[in-house]
Amino acid sequence: MTLTAVAGMAFAAVPAQATPVSGAAALSAAPGVDAVVVADGVRLRSSAGGSTVIGYLYYGDYGQILSSTDGWCRFRLGARSASGLPSGTTGWVSCTYLAREDGQRFDGPAVDTLRE
Repeated sequence: MTLTAVAGMAFAAVPAQATPVSGAAALSAAPGVDAVVVADGVRLRSSAGGSTVIGYLYYGDYGQILSSTDGWCRFRLGARSASGLPSGTTGWVSCTYLAREDGQRFDGPAVDTLRE
């Protein structure tokens, strides 16, 4: 990486071939990743994009992503959810509402920028 100074400000030069990996691509390459819910009232659905809602997930609920497809993550709860869903409940949730344990979102800004 090289730094370039322009008008007293430093800028990092990024190689042209460096392109970010989409959240869905990163997830499909690593099933079984631990994740945490980063929003309130997230619908856990019976199928990817389906209309049947199993229950709701809330900020801090956690579990494991089993697979992903087209921006949807198959998610299994690791403990009882804030809404009362039992540990082990499995369903589909939009990947945009999940983050890895290290705080990196699968799609969007880092978790620490979402909540103060």
